[in-house]
Amino acid sequence: MAQRSPQARRHDEPFGWWGYRADLPTPLSMVELISRGSLDARTAAFLWLALEQRASLVVAARPPGAGKTTTLTALLDFLPPEVKPIYLRGWYERFDFLEESAPEQSYLLCNEISSHLPTYLWGRGVRRLFEAVRDGYGMATTVHAGGAAEVISVLEAYPLEVPHELVCGIDLVLTLGVGLGPSGLVHRLMALELITPGLARPLLETIAARDVLLGPLEAPAGRLIGVLVERFGLAPEQAIAELAGRERYLERLRDRGVLAVDAVRRAIGSWPPEPAGVD
Repeated sequence: MAQRSPQARRHDEPFGWWGYRADLPTPLSMVELISRGSLDARTAAFLWLALEQRASLVVAARPPGAGKTTTLTALLDFLPPEVKPIYLRGWYERFDFLEESAPEQSYLLCNEISSHLPTYLWGRGVRRLFEAVRDGYGMATTVHAGGAAEVISVLEAYPLEVPHELVCGIDLVLTLGVGLGPSGLVHRLMALELITPGLARPLLETIAARDVLLGPLEAPAGRLIGVLVERFGLAPEQAIAELAGRERYLERLRDRGVLAVDAVRRAIGSWPPEPAGVD
């Protein structure tokens, strides 16, 4: 009988989260990403509200180094404190945690779906992940793909062959781009897409996008509010107020230079702020 890696028994801490790197990258907060122009405060506020509802999402990009893991790591600060993160163990994952965890209080974290490294998830484990999402678990991961359509193709193609009804467990796909700007390398959110079940194929809707790398991110508030109401169950008045309030809050954090990961994490945890404002 093959022995399991001792690390495979731990799900409360990351397992090869950044891949095999001699020097681990420095994590960035969501406010730092806003400050750098990767995305705007409105889209970040929407993602904050979606993750409070344990939305399942994929961060995608074709080229390496586009910031998939950096973005995913920053997004995790938006999870409610009562939700337990469960880090998957790549090739070693046996999903034994399913026997003792409550789906409605758990969130599954997969650093990447690919065959590149044993710390990533591939093969039968990918379908098992999506079966868990069907059973009520939230999930976030990264994929090398150029958008939601390519993410779906990767999952449904051989050898993964995840049925499209399970693929529809994904709520949102964030597609990143990377390239040269006037001052050097820039990373940008290029599209935010919603996946909805269809009769034969998942239906895709772009709810935020930019046409070119250095162009503005178009994120119509009305559509974001509609998704919060229709997909995540917020009352219309609540969605309007929360989206606007959190957008302003994130902008104030940026303007006041609250960028460090720990400081942003504390600020998110203290929402809603006291009337005196953000310190």
